[in-house]
Amino acid sequence: MSHDEFFMETHIRKKKAPADPTRWVEDRAETTHGRYKINLEEYTQSLPLNEQGERPPISDEEEKSIWLSTVGGPKKGIAYGLSDKSFRRYRAGLQGIGTSAQGETIDSSAISSMEEKIAKLTAELEETKAREKKNFDTLQGQLERRDKQFDLLQGQLANLLACGAFPIPRSPPPSPPAGDEGPRTLHEDGAT
Repeated sequence: MSHDEFFMETHIRKKKAPADPTRWVEDRAETTHGRYKINLEEYTQSLPLNEQGERPPISDEEEKSIWLSTVGGPKKGIAYGLSDKSFRRYRAGLQGIGTSAQGETIDSSAISSMEEKIAKLTAELEETKAREKKNFDTLQGQLERRDKQFDLLQGQLANLLACGAFPIPRSPPPSPPAGDEGPRTLHEDGAT
Protein backbone atom coordinates (compact mmCIF):
# COMPACT_ATOMS: atom_id res chain seq x y z
CA MET A 1 0.00 0.00 0.00
CA SER A 2 1.46 3.37 -1.02
CA HIS A 3 1.70 6.27 1.38
CA ASP A 4 -1.09 8.05 -0.53
CA GLU A 5 -3.41 5.03 -0.26
CA PHE A 6 -2.57 4.65 3.43
CA PHE A 7 -3.36 8.31 4.12
CA MET A 8 -6.68 8.13 2.28
CA GLU A 9 -7.58 4.88 4.06
CA THR A 10 -6.97 6.46 7.46
CA HIS A 11 -8.40 9.94 6.77
CA ILE A 12 -11.58 9.31 4.77
CA ARG A 13 -14.74 8.33 6.62
CA LYS A 14 -16.13 4.88 5.87
CA LYS A 15 -19.15 4.96 3.56
CA LYS A 16 -22.40 3.48 4.81
CA ALA A 17 -23.58 2.97 1.24
CA PRO A 18 -21.49 2.86 -1.96
CA ALA A 19 -23.37 5.88 -3.34
CA ASP A 20 -22.45 8.06 -0.33
CA PRO A 21 -20.07 10.95 -1.08
CA THR A 22 -16.45 10.79 0.06
CA ARG A 23 -16.00 12.70 3.32
CA TRP A 24 -12.66 13.46 4.95
CA VAL A 25 -12.34 13.17 8.73
CA GLU A 26 -11.30 16.84 8.87
CA ASP A 27 -10.78 19.74 6.46
CA ARG A 28 -7.05 19.78 7.23
CA ALA A 29 -6.69 16.22 5.88
CA GLU A 30 -8.36 17.08 2.57
CA THR A 31 -6.33 20.30 2.20
CA THR A 32 -3.05 18.56 3.03
CA HIS A 33 -3.78 15.71 0.63
CA GLY A 34 -4.62 18.17 -2.17
CA ARG A 35 -1.38 20.13 -1.61
CA TYR A 36 0.58 16.86 -1.53
CA LYS A 37 -0.89 15.72 -4.87
CA ILE A 38 0.04 19.08 -6.45
CA ASN A 39 3.59 18.98 -5.04
CA LEU A 40 3.99 15.36 -6.18
CA GLU A 41 2.82 16.25 -9.70
CA GLU A 42 5.17 19.27 -9.85
CA TYR A 43 8.10 17.10 -8.74
CA THR A 44 7.20 14.38 -11.27
CA GLN A 45 7.05 16.96 -14.07
CA SER A 46 10.49 18.29 -13.07
CA LEU A 47 12.16 14.88 -13.60
CA PRO A 48 14.03 14.39 -16.89
CA LEU A 49 12.58 11.96 -19.44
CA ASN A 50 14.30 8.59 -19.91
CA GLU A 51 15.20 7.00 -23.28
CA GLN A 52 11.59 5.88 -23.83
CA GLY A 53 10.34 9.45 -23.30
CA GLU A 54 8.77 8.61 -19.94
CA ARG A 55 9.33 10.01 -16.50
CA PRO A 56 10.94 7.57 -14.04
CA PRO A 57 8.79 6.33 -11.14
CA ILE A 58 9.13 8.09 -7.79
CA SER A 59 10.69 6.09 -4.98
CA ASP A 60 9.08 5.70 -1.55
CA GLU A 61 11.81 7.90 -0.04
CA GLU A 62 11.12 10.69 -2.56
CA GLU A 63 7.38 10.36 -1.95
CA LYS A 64 7.83 10.60 1.82
CA SER A 65 10.22 13.53 1.44
CA ILE A 66 7.61 15.39 -0.63
CA TRP A 67 4.99 14.53 2.00
CA LEU A 68 7.20 15.89 4.80
CA SER A 69 7.83 19.13 2.91
CA THR A 70 4.06 19.44 2.31
CA VAL A 71 3.13 19.02 5.99
CA GLY A 72 6.00 21.22 7.20
CA GLY A 73 8.23 18.44 8.51
CA PRO A 74 7.99 16.47 11.72
CA LYS A 75 6.73 18.04 14.92
CA LYS A 76 7.70 16.53 18.26
CA GLY A 77 9.19 13.51 16.53
CA ILE A 78 6.15 12.59 14.42
CA ALA A 79 4.96 13.64 10.98
CA TYR A 80 1.29 14.28 10.18
CA GLY A 81 -0.09 11.48 8.03
CA LEU A 82 2.87 9.10 8.39
CA SER A 83 2.56 6.16 10.71
CA ASP A 84 5.07 6.26 13.57
CA LYS A 85 6.78 3.06 12.39
CA SER A 86 7.00 4.28 8.79
CA PHE A 87 8.35 7.66 9.88
CA ARG A 88 11.07 6.11 12.07
CA ARG A 89 12.18 3.87 9.19
CA TYR A 90 12.14 6.86 6.81
CA ARG A 91 14.07 9.09 9.24
CA ALA A 92 16.73 6.41 9.68
CA GLY A 93 17.17 6.30 5.89
CA LEU A 94 17.74 10.05 5.75
CA GLN A 95 21.00 10.03 7.68
CA GLY A 96 23.14 10.69 4.58
CA ILE A 97 20.63 12.56 2.42
CA GLY A 98 22.56 15.84 2.72
CA THR A 99 25.22 14.48 0.36
CA SER A 100 22.82 12.52 -1.82
CA ALA A 101 22.32 13.76 -5.37
CA GLN A 102 18.68 12.72 -5.04
CA GLY A 103 18.17 14.91 -1.98
CA GLU A 104 19.86 17.86 -3.68
CA THR A 105 17.63 17.41 -6.74
CA ILE A 106 14.52 17.49 -4.58
CA ASP A 107 15.74 20.53 -2.71
CA SER A 108 16.87 22.43 -5.80
CA SER A 109 13.69 21.67 -7.74
CA ALA A 110 11.51 22.64 -4.78
CA ILE A 111 13.54 25.81 -4.25
CA SER A 112 13.45 26.63 -7.96
CA SER A 113 9.68 26.16 -8.03
CA MET A 114 9.24 28.36 -4.96
CA GLU A 115 11.51 31.04 -6.41
CA GLU A 116 9.44 31.09 -9.62
CA LYS A 117 6.22 31.42 -7.62
CA ILE A 118 7.73 34.20 -5.49
CA ALA A 119 8.91 36.06 -8.61
CA LYS A 120 5.46 35.72 -10.21
CA LEU A 121 3.64 36.90 -7.08
CA THR A 122 6.08 39.78 -6.63
CA ALA A 123 5.50 40.90 -10.24
CA GLU A 124 1.71 40.71 -9.74
CA LEU A 125 2.01 42.72 -6.53
CA GLU A 126 4.07 45.42 -8.27
CA GLU A 127 1.53 45.61 -11.11
CA THR A 128 -1.29 45.96 -8.60
CA LYS A 129 0.60 48.67 -6.70
CA ALA A 130 1.25 50.60 -9.94
CA ARG A 131 -2.40 50.32 -10.98
CA GLU A 132 -3.61 51.47 -7.54
CA LYS A 133 -1.16 54.41 -7.53
CA LYS A 134 -2.36 55.47 -10.99
CA ASN A 135 -6.01 55.30 -9.81
CA PHE A 136 -5.13 57.26 -6.66
CA ASP A 137 -3.27 59.94 -8.65
CA THR A 138 -6.21 60.26 -11.06
CA LEU A 139 -8.71 60.65 -8.21
CA GLN A 140 -6.45 63.11 -6.42
CA GLY A 141 -6.15 65.22 -9.61
CA GLN A 142 -9.93 65.22 -10.03
CA LEU A 143 -10.39 66.29 -6.41
CA GLU A 144 -7.89 69.15 -6.78
CA ARG A 145 -9.65 70.38 -9.97
CA ARG A 146 -13.02 70.33 -8.19
CA ASP A 147 -11.55 72.22 -5.23
CA LYS A 148 -10.27 74.92 -7.62
CA GLN A 149 -13.68 75.10 -9.37
CA PHE A 150 -15.42 75.41 -6.02
CA ASP A 151 -13.08 78.20 -4.89
CA LEU A 152 -13.59 80.03 -8.21
CA LEU A 153 -17.40 79.77 -7.99
CA GLN A 154 -17.36 80.84 -4.35
CA GLY A 155 -15.28 83.93 -5.27
CA GLN A 156 -17.61 84.80 -8.17
CA LEU A 157 -20.66 84.52 -5.92
CA ALA A 158 -19.07 86.73 -3.28
CA ASN A 159 -18.21 89.38 -5.94
CA LEU A 160 -21.75 89.35 -7.36
CA LEU A 161 -23.30 89.76 -3.93
CA ALA A 162 -20.84 92.50 -2.93
CA CYS A 163 -21.45 94.65 -6.04
CA GLY A 164 -25.21 94.48 -5.59
CA ALA A 165 -25.93 92.92 -8.95
CA PHE A 166 -28.31 90.58 -7.21
CA PRO A 167 -30.03 92.25 -4.28
CA ILE A 168 -30.65 89.97 -1.40
CA PRO A 169 -34.32 90.15 -0.41
CA ARG A 170 -34.95 91.04 3.18
CA SER A 171 -37.11 88.71 5.21
CA PRO A 172 -40.25 90.18 6.75
CA PRO A 173 -40.11 90.68 10.51
CA PRO A 174 -41.29 87.65 12.42
CA SER A 175 -44.98 87.67 13.29
CA PRO A 176 -45.96 87.36 16.94
CA PRO A 177 -46.94 83.92 18.17
CA ALA A 178 -50.66 83.07 18.10
CA GLY A 179 -52.60 84.33 21.11
CA ASP A 180 -50.04 86.99 21.91
CA GLU A 181 -51.22 90.30 20.59
CA GLY A 182 -48.55 92.37 22.25
CA PRO A 183 -49.02 95.35 24.61
CA ARG A 184 -52.38 97.03 24.57
CA THR A 185 -52.75 100.73 24.03
CA LEU A 186 -55.50 103.03 25.14
CA HIS A 187 -56.94 103.30 21.69
CA GLU A 188 -57.31 99.61 20.97
CA ASP A 189 -59.66 98.60 23.76
CA GLY A 190 -61.42 101.93 24.25
CA ALA A 191 -60.83 102.01 27.97
CA THR A 192 -58.92 104.34 30.20
